Amino acid sequence: MILLVFAFPGAVIGQMAPPRPAAAESVQARGVHLVEEPGSDTLGVVVDLSREVTVRHEVLVEPNRLVIDLENTVFAGAPAQGSNRAVGPVAGWRAGLFLLGRSRIVLDLNRPVLVQRTDFVRQGPHTRLVIQLRSASQDEFAGRAQEDQKRRFASRVPEGPSVPRPAGAKPLVVLDPGHGGIDPGASGPKGEVEKEIVLAVARLIRKQLEADGRVEVQMTREDDRFISLGERVVFARNRSAALFVSLHADSLFGEADVRGASVYTLSDRASDAAAARAAEKENRADVAAGLDAPEAQREGVDDILFDLARRETRLFSQLAARGVAQSIQRSGRLHKTPLRSAGFRVLRAPDMPSILVELGYLSNPEDLQALMQEAGRQKLAQGLAAALLDFVLNNRIAISTKPLE
Repeated sequence: MILLVFAFPGAVIGQMAPPRPAAAESVQARGVHLVEEPGSDTLGVVVDLSREVTVRHEVLVEPNRLVIDLENTVFAGAPAQGSNRAVGPVAGWRAGLFLLGRSRIVLDLNRPVLVQRTDFVRQGPHTRLVIQLRSASQDEFAGRAQEDQKRRFASRVPEGPSVPRPAGAKPLVVLDPGHGGIDPGASGPKGEVEKEIVLAVARLIRKQLEADGRVEVQMTREDDRFISLGERVVFARNRSAALFVSLHADSLFGEADVRGASVYTLSDRASDAAAARAAEKENRADVAAGLDAPEAQREGVDDILFDLARRETRLFSQLAARGVAQSIQRSGRLHKTPLRSAGFRVLRAPDMPSILVELGYLSNPEDLQALMQEAGRQKLAQGLAAALLDFVLNNRIAISTKPLE
């Protein structure tokens, strides 16, 4: 079987031991390998580690995925790894930091499999985690996924209430660098990664806004970690943000002539087919990171106060989007259709103006050059910061969704 591939002299093969005491230094993961034995319905997932770790696994449906979490582990070298090459039941995989202190491996499945056994193979200082998978029926897989989902929901911490900002506090702008951790986002022709570019631009925007001193700035992430789409919105709403700005940079390979920045707002119907595709792509970030497919949320459709707030919020969002587009036009290059709308999940807060800024396309040489050079990023950040300040300080009117007394 697959375990014999790694059973070299002196090796110890056994079931997972209880977790060791937490160490100050993270465990290093140095690679993920998929090994298929010819003529067998099993597959081995092998992870090279610096020492043993606590391992958890679960399965999800729609689409079928297997998720493997490694506690207190970071992947050495590239912050996110993966492959789209199919091996047996695995259509592709990706791995990277999921939460602070936890890395995640997500296997996309083209047929259902379940974990048969999990072992460590050790020889001296070297440790390999070997997870053996077996074939399963879709009914068995779906049943296990339902059990796993119940456990997740039972351990979920309830969302905290929104905290009103104190009287006289500076208005808060929340910057949301898209993607992160296991989710690298789009990529350029030479390995440029969206999550790194948008984080760098967000830091520059924050620096500009903080230097002005008239607004407070917070970021949904300040390092390379994964944040779910819902958590990004909750982060901003719980802090009563005056404006939420999500930053992205897409790739359209095969369409290298498409370039320039766009600013999106929320709409029930996409402004065009390209906007619909962009929203569908971004909304799949949680699925790619091994989370449940988002359930439809009513978000207060029966509450007339929330409905009125949502309409007002969309008007403010459109006002902010126009200001940002005009600012980019003065300092950079806009897409031929700069103001667009679609059903982005991160823009669905009913009581908080929210925009998504597509900074440019990594598939376009001119856009990529501007986004990779410090001078180009600085110019873009300065223009965006000026537009955000103008909206928050001059055009933003407080929105309240509290019921009337």
